Amino acid sequence: MTHLNFDSGKKFRILQLTDIHLDTSKKLDGLEKTLSLIQRAAADTKPNLIVFTGDLAWGPGAEQALDILARTMEKIGIAWAPVLGNHDGAPKDGSIKSREDFADILSGMKYSLFEKSTDGVDGHGNYIITVGDSEPEWALFMLDSHTGEFLPSQLYWYTHSSAAMPESHSELAFFHVPFPEYAEVWDYRPCKGYNMEGVCSTRYNDGLFAAMARTGKMRGVFVGHDHINDFEGTLDGIRLCYGRGSGYQPYGLEGYAKGARIIDLEHSKNDFHTAIYLDTGEI
Repeated sequence: MTHLNFDSGKKFRILQLTDIHLDTSKKLDGLEKTLSLIQRAAADTKPNLIVFTGDLAWGPGAEQALDILARTMEKIGIAWAPVLGNHDGAPKDGSIKSREDFADILSGMKYSLFEKSTDGVDGHGNYIITVGDSEPEWALFMLDSHTGEFLPSQLYWYTHSSAAMPESHSELAFFHVPFPEYAEVWDYRPCKGYNMEGVCSTRYNDGLFAAMARTGKMRGVFVGHDHINDFEGTLDGIRLCYGRGSGYQPYGLEGYAKGARIIDLEHSKNDFHTAIYLDTGEI
């Protein structure tokens, strides 16, 4: 578990990038545009932490693509925390034969806070980052949504890890594939933003949202997977947010700009402010 402090102004900014799908075998102009967006977004928004919510690299040159990402993040020089997407570690991706291999590479990168899961917890990359001063005020739960499911060991890990935190703490969660409650919040609650392709959620309702609601500590959930959705809505007191698709190589929609999501935390406040950053520099 890594602990990060608020800045001198008692604030903490997270930049969420998602679905960059770096590919060294085709659309190389898109690769360069994606790397440029990552660097410009970091320079413009000045985050304390950058989170990648899955689908980082694919294709026969996936390992080379991850190396390019690592060198880009070294140049930026900011702590970053990735989670695995459904495409990460696909056996067809060159020398990366499994999700475990993909996780091994991420865990050794400079400035990467990625951690392998605790023994007995299914998946690769279930870990926690805490934010605060003398003690954690926020716990950021990073979860592996596999290729579209959450397993009982992950729910147990989340529930017991949450209970072990200070009573006054608040939580955010980051993973790749949205759970079914994203469709529910869009259908039945006021939302901001775009739903341009429907919600492609986990196959079953695995109980993760219910576990989060029961703790009473979860304030916001941030996902990717659906490249042209960026909406936000609140269900049972939890704000369900998509990132903004950040990669120029995978599918998108003409006129729908690439970008990122900004998440701002403040000392002694148990809510957050969030906004969308576009590749034009507009927030």
